[in-house]
Amino acid sequence: MRNNRLSNTYDLRTVILSNEAVADAHYLLRCECTEIAQQAQPGQFIHVMVSQDTGMLLRRPFTIYTVNEHEITMLYQIIGEGTKRLSEMPEGEPLHILGPLGNTFDLTAPPDPAILVGGGAGIASLMLLATTLRENDIQTFGLVGAQRQERLLSVTDLESIGITTHIATDDGSIGHHGYVTDILVDLLENTNWHCPTIYACGPHGMLSAVAKIAADYAVPAQIAMENRMGCAMGVCLGCVCPIHTDADTIEYQRVCTEGPVFNATAIAWDVC
Repeated sequence: MRNNRLSNTYDLRTVILSNEAVADAHYLLRCECTEIAQQAQPGQFIHVMVSQDTGMLLRRPFTIYTVNEHEITMLYQIIGEGTKRLSEMPEGEPLHILGPLGNTFDLTAPPDPAILVGGGAGIASLMLLATTLRENDIQTFGLVGAQRQERLLSVTDLESIGITTHIATDDGSIGHHGYVTDILVDLLENTNWHCPTIYACGPHGMLSAVAKIAADYAVPAQIAMENRMGCAMGVCLGCVCPIHTDADTIEYQRVCTEGPVFNATAIAWDVC
C-alpha cells in the first residue's frame, strides 16, 4: 500500500457548505478544503473535530468520499453522539478538519477489472477510488450491500460515472436477497477475467469473508479497515490491526498510519 506523508497533511478551519440526509441515518456533508482536496488520494481519510464540548473532545475519522478542486465530501452514518451531533450541524457551521491521513489503495498494477465491494457505509471508502479507476479507463464493477433498501448508498453515484453496479440487501427489499459476498462469488465463478483485483470496505465479518473468497479464487484483494481511532496520528495505539510478518509472526500495525488499506492476506483475521 502507498503511504501518505505528514508534510501533506493540513489542520484547517472550514465551514459546512451542505449537510443532507441521503438514506436512513446516513448523511453527505460538503465543505471547502482546497488543500485537502488537492492532496487526497483514494483510501485516505480526515479527522474531524465535531464539537469542543465536554465529552466530545476527540476527533472523529471519516473517509474522503469525493473531491473537486476546492471541496471535499464525506458520507457518514449516525452511530453515536458525535455523528448525531454532526448530522444536526447546519450550513455555515464551522468545522476543524485534519487531513488527508493514512495510506492509499495501490494501483501500481492496473486491475483488469476492478471489483469494489462495499458493505453499508463502507462503500464511502471506495467512491474516490471508483472515480480514479474510471478516469484511467479501468473497467470497474461495484458490489453494494445494505441491510435494506432505505439504507442503500452510492448506487446512483457509481452508475453516474459508468460503473456496473450489483446490489444485495439482507432483507431482499432490493437486489439480491442475501450477502454482497454472494454476488462476488458468483462473478468470480462465472466470469473469465484476465487479472481482477478486489477492493473492499465494510463490516468486519464481510471483510473477513471477502478475504477468504479472494484467497479461494487466487485474486488479490485490498481491504480498507475502519477501526475506531483516538488521535489518528499513530500515537495512542487505539486502532491497531494484527498483521502477519515475513517472519511468520504477528505484529500490530496502526490503521491510522500504516493503514487504513492493507492487503487481505496480511491481516490476521483469526486474531482481529
